[in-house]
Amino acid sequence: MNYANTITKNGVETIAVILPLSAVPLFNPDKPPQPNTYGVPDEVQVGWVKDGDVFVPPPPAPEPPPPTREQLIARYEGAVRYRLDSFARTRGYDSILAACTYVTSDYTQFKLEAEYCVYARDNMWKQFYMLINAAGDELPTLEELMEALPNLDWPE
Repeated sequence: MNYANTITKNGVETIAVILPLSAVPLFNPDKPPQPNTYGVPDEVQVGWVKDGDVFVPPPPAPEPPPPTREQLIARYEGAVRYRLDSFARTRGYDSILAACTYVTSDYTQFKLEAEYCVYARDNMWKQFYMLINAAGDELPTLEELMEALPNLDWPE
């Protein structure tokens, strides 16, 4: 047996604290000294709710609603940005945007890499939005979408 103290919120009494009876030596489970104090069996846990004269596990939380189309597209856009930025980092650029800024560089290697990054970025987003628009209400999974997008490889 343990000592329990509860809180009540929105009409639901929930266990907030559980202590061994040895930690509350003057507590008598048969005559609790104040409301919201109880003697409870050992299996009872913090978070359990009062149901009549006993405490039971709380009902499971409701399932969150599925993401909206807009939320999925935002997640997918983030994954595409990550893919593009990761590609640019393979040559030491901070991001695809940073790589693209070298398009006017006087240094030939940077200029060529930047031109390719502009092409790769534009092609990636063009393909992305073509796939999204063609999907209608049934968007592909993120894995399916990423598989359908162009591979990113530096030209030789």
